[in-house]
Amino acid sequence: MTTKSHFLDYLFNPKSIALVGASGKEGKIGYFYLKNLLEYKGKIFPVNPKEEEVLGTKCYKSVSEIDEEIDLAVLVIASKFVVDVIKECAEKKVKVAVVTSAGFSETGEEGKKLEEEMLSIARKAGMRIVGPNCFGIRNCNASLNATFSFEASKEPGTISFLTQSGGGGEVIYIQGMDEGLKFSKFMVCGNKSDLDDYEVIDYFGNDPETNVICLFLESIKEGRKFYESAKKVSSKKPIVVCKVGRTEGAARAASSHTAAIAGNTVAFDTAFKQAGLIQTRNAQELIDVVKAVDWQPLPRGNKLGIITASGGLGVELTDLAEESGLEVPELEPEIQERIKALIPPFASARNPVDMTPIWGQFSEVMKKTIEAFYESNKVDIIVPIIVLRATRMTDLLESVRDSILECQNKYEAKKPVYICWISLKDSIQNKQIFENAKIPCYEWTGRIARTSALVREYASYLEKLKN
Repeated sequence: MTTKSHFLDYLFNPKSIALVGASGKEGKIGYFYLKNLLEYKGKIFPVNPKEEEVLGTKCYKSVSEIDEEIDLAVLVIASKFVVDVIKECAEKKVKVAVVTSAGFSETGEEGKKLEEEMLSIARKAGMRIVGPNCFGIRNCNASLNATFSFEASKEPGTISFLTQSGGGGEVIYIQGMDEGLKFSKFMVCGNKSDLDDYEVIDYFGNDPETNVICLFLESIKEGRKFYESAKKVSSKKPIVVCKVGRTEGAARAASSHTAAIAGNTVAFDTAFKQAGLIQTRNAQELIDVVKAVDWQPLPRGNKLGIITASGGLGVELTDLAEESGLEVPELEPEIQERIKALIPPFASARNPVDMTPIWGQFSEVMKKTIEAFYESNKVDIIVPIIVLRATRMTDLLESVRDSILECQNKYEAKKPVYICWISLKDSIQNKQIFENAKIPCYEWTGRIARTSALVREYASYLEKLKN
C-alpha cells in the first residue's frame, strides 16, 4: 500500500466507502456493486432512501446521515440524481467520488451542462471525480472491487490498467487474467470530466505495487501533461498503450461513447514514440506485449534465434520479423557445427534451425540448441516454434520448459524466450506448461514478430536514454 499522501490513495485504498444506490435485490446494478464491496476490508456504508438494510448491512437514507468520515463515494444512480448527491458528498467532505452513471456530456449539450454543474460543486469542495459514465475501479491487491462485475482477481499482481472504455477494458482485463496476467489496479475513467490520464500515470509510476502500466484510451485531453508524465514514468516502468479512435468512423464512435475527441493520429503516434511508450494497434497486441514485458527480460538487441520442426513456419517468421525491423542472422560457424552434430544431414543449422520432425531427439535438440542460442552473439531473442504433434507431447513440452528455465538461471545474458505455439483444440491447454512458468506463448508467427519488434523498440529507447 502506498503512503496516504496522494488523493488516489483514497480511491484505491479507502478506509470507508459509501455506495449510493445500493440494493439488496438481485439483478439490480446496486446489488452487484454492494456484493463486491462487502468483500473489502474497509467500512462499507450502503445508501438508499427506500431501504433499512441491504444484504445484512444497515442502509442509510443519505450520505449526510452517515456519522463517520467517508473517503470514497460510489454513485450507481440515474444521472438526474447525481448533482444532489454530489452536493451531499461535498458537504460531507468526501475525498473522491466514482460516478458510474451515464447521461452526461456523451449525450449532448444538456448532458454536458449537467456534467459541468457536478464538476463545479466537486471542485469548490476539493473533491475529485472519476467518470461519469464509467464502470468503476479495482485494487486487486486489497480485494477492492468497486464494479458490478464479479470477475475480479483474487490473486495479487503488479500490472495496473487505465481504460476509458468500461466494456472494452473489462474484456481486456478478463482476457488478460485468462492468459495469466496478474493485475494490481484497474480503473475506468469514462468521460474523464475531472481526473486526467496523466495524474493516474504519475500515480502508477510511483506505486510500488505497479511494475507495468497499460492504457486503453479513446482520447487524451491534456496532451502536454500526458506526454511529460509518460516520458518520466516510461524510463522506469514500461507503459503499453492502445489508442483507439484513429480513423474517422472510430473517432465518431468514440465521441458518442465517452464524449471523446479522438485527436490527430500522427501527432499521437509521434508523441507516444518520443515519450517511450509501447503503442499497440489493438487489444490483443496490448495483452501480448504486457505479457512479454511482465514475464521476460528485455532483449539487448534485435536478433532472433529460431528453432523449428517446420521449415515453412521458420521461413514465415523470418519474413515477418525482418519486415518488422528485426534480424534473423546466420549463426556463428562454431555454433552451427554444434547444432549440426544433433540433427540429420538434410536439416539446417543456419537460423532458423530447422531440426525437422525428429521426435525421438526433439528434447535433446531443443535443449542444446537453446543453450547454443544463449551462448551465441547472434541471438538476442529466442523463439522455439512448437506445432501440432509436439503440442500433445507433455513430457516433451516439460523438458523444453525446464531447458529454458535452466538456461535463464545459468547464463548471465538475459535473453527473452517467446514460444510460437500452433496447436489443435485438443492440446491448447498444454501451453500452460510454459505460461505457468512465465514463458509466454503466442499463437502463430505474426504475433511473435510484432511483439518482439515492439518490445525491442522499447528496450532500444531505454538504451538511448542511458547513453
